[in-house]
Amino acid sequence: MTGRPVMPPFSAPGASEAKRRGRRERSPMLWVWSSLRCQKLRDCVVDGPNDTLTTSPCKRSLGRELLKVNVPLTGPEAAEAVKQCSYALASRPDFPEAARLLASLLQRYAFNVETDLSPRGLQAAFAFKNIDRQALCNGALAFLKCRPPRADVLARGRADGWDAAAALLTRKGARLLRDRLFRSALIHGVVADIEIEFLLTALRRRLLLSPMLLAARPVYEFACVLIRQCLNNGYVFFADEEERLRLGELNVDIDAMLEGDAAAGGDFLLLSLYRPFHETLGQEARTADQVSPQALRAVLRDELAARRMEAAYADSLPRLTAITDEISRQVADQYTHDPYPRWLSLQAPQPGGAKDHMRGHFSADALAAIDGPCDVLIAGAGTGRQAVHSAIGYGAAARVLAIDLSAPSLAYGALMAEALEVANLRFAIGDILRLYETGDHFDVIECVGVLHHMVDPFEGWRALLDRLRPGGLMLIGLYSALSRRVIQALSEDPDWPGSKADDDALRAYRQKLMDRASGDDAFALTGSVDFFTKSGFRDLALHVSERPCTIPEIRDFMAARGLEFHGFSLPDETLRAYADAFPGDEAPGTLDHWWAFEQENPQTFNSMYLFWCRK
Repeated sequence: MTGRPVMPPFSAPGASEAKRRGRRERSPMLWVWSSLRCQKLRDCVVDGPNDTLTTSPCKRSLGRELLKVNVPLTGPEAAEAVKQCSYALASRPDFPEAARLLASLLQRYAFNVETDLSPRGLQAAFAFKNIDRQALCNGALAFLKCRPPRADVLARGRADGWDAAAALLTRKGARLLRDRLFRSALIHGVVADIEIEFLLTALRRRLLLSPMLLAARPVYEFACVLIRQCLNNGYVFFADEEERLRLGELNVDIDAMLEGDAAAGGDFLLLSLYRPFHETLGQEARTADQVSPQALRAVLRDELAARRMEAAYADSLPRLTAITDEISRQVADQYTHDPYPRWLSLQAPQPGGAKDHMRGHFSADALAAIDGPCDVLIAGAGTGRQAVHSAIGYGAAARVLAIDLSAPSLAYGALMAEALEVANLRFAIGDILRLYETGDHFDVIECVGVLHHMVDPFEGWRALLDRLRPGGLMLIGLYSALSRRVIQALSEDPDWPGSKADDDALRAYRQKLMDRASGDDAFALTGSVDFFTKSGFRDLALHVSERPCTIPEIRDFMAARGLEFHGFSLPDETLRAYADAFPGDEAPGTLDHWWAFEQENPQTFNSMYLFWCRK
C-alpha cells in the first residue's frame, strides 16, 4: 500500500500516519495476536459449528479474548489474523468484532501477493459504519492489484500506457467492472494508489471520448461507481486538454434529464464524472425520482439529500465569536471552499475509552478531571472527525464543544455525528483568538493541526490556555519545521501555482508531481493520504498560511507558561528507539533529548508534533 513498506507475507508495523485534524486511535485491536490465539480464532470460524460465531466468547468478546498483550504483531501473525477475520466475515457477515479487528489490522499492515484472505469477507466488512472503511479500501485495492485479472490490466498500463489498459478494462467489462469488492472500495473510500488512479482517469477519458461504451450495463453502472469515487475525492483527478474541449461541447438538457430522458441522462452522467452535481444543477432544489439510468438516480438522490442536510446544519450553527483577524478570514475562506478532511468513516473508539488511552500520559490524580461529567473543547475542529472520535471516547457524560472558522466544515461534521449517533457533541463557529468573548472554561482542550496556520501559533496557544481550567489537560498538534522542509520548499518550485491556485491549477500541479521521478523530493508528497483528495492536497501543498515550529520553541513556551510536558503520541517502535538512544530518561523523556532525537531522525514527526501537556 502507498506509503508503507511491504514485507512478505505482511509488513511489520510502520509509523502511523496521524491525521491533521485528528489522531489515529491506538486500539487494543492492534495488540499481539499469539499463535495460540490465532488457533483459537481459527477453531471458532473454520472448524466450529454454524452457531459458534453467535454464541461463543469468540463472537462476543473477540478483542478482549484474543488481543491482550501489548506487543506488535509479526508479519505472519498479522497475515493469519487478517485471513481468519476475513473468512469469519465470509461465513457470518454480521460479525462486528471481526470487521473491527480487520480494519484495525489493515490500518497498520500492508498486503503483498502471498496474503490470503476472503474477498467476500473483506467486502462484508464495508457494511459496518463504525469502522475505518478507508483502511478496508486500501486493503481491498492492494489485494486486487496483486491478482489477475486486475494485475494483468495494471501490467498492460505500465507497459503500453493507461489508455491501452482502460481499453482492456472495458473489453473485459463483465468480469472486471462488476467486481463487487472493487466497487465497494471505490464507493466507501478514496483511491490512494497512483497506478489505480491512472487506470481510473484513463477509463473516465475513454468513456467521455467514446460515449457509446455506456450502452453496456456493466460500463454505465461502473461509471456511476466512479462518480461516487470522484465525489469522495473532491474531483481531484486531472483532465487533459482534449477532455476539456469535449466537456465544453456537452450540452445537457437538465429538465429532460430530470424527467427521465435516457440520452440526457447519459450526457449528465459523463459530465458528472468531471464536476460535482451542484455545479451543473445549480442551487435550486431538484428531485431526481425519474432520472435514468437507475444507478445514476441513486447516486444523485444520495448526494442531493446530503447537500440539503449540510446546508440546513450550516444555517443553524451558532456563532460564538467574531472573526476579525485577516489570516483567520483567509483560512476560513479556504476551508469554506474545500472543507477538510471530507472523511467518510471512523474507527470509533470504545465509548468512554479515552481515559484508558490517556493513562499512558497522566497519573490517576490528573485524570480525575475527566471522571464523570467534564467539559471538552475541540479547537479548530474542521469537519469534525477528531471531535466525533473524542466525544465517543470521553463518554456520554462529557460535554464536547467543537469550534471552527468554517460553517461548511462544521456542517459536515454535524452530519457525520448524526449518522454515527453521537449526542454529546455540539458545533459552533468561533475563532480561537477571540475565545475570551465566550467566558467558557474547559477540563480538556484538544487542538490538533490548527495553530500552525496562524501568523503566531503561540498566540493561539496562549488564548487556549486562558480557557483551560487549573489542572486541565491539553492535546496539541503542531507541524515540525524539520519534517516540513520539503513542503516549505515547494514555494520555490517553478511549477508551484501558489496558495491562491484555483481547482484546475491545483489538479495540473498535482499531476506534474505524479509524473516526476520517484527520487524527486516533491514526489514524496504522494506518500501522504492527503495527496489523494482535492481538499487534502490544498491543505498539504497549497495552504494560505503555514508556520511550522521546532521543539526548542515548544520547550521555551511551555517553560514560560508553567506547562508540564506529558509525552508525544508516537508509534511504539519510535518510543523504543528513543529509549535506546537515551536509556537514562524516564517516560516521557525530555524535550531537549527529543530535539536531539529528531535531528538524528528527521522523519520522526512527519505528520506533526502531537503531545499532551497539563496546566
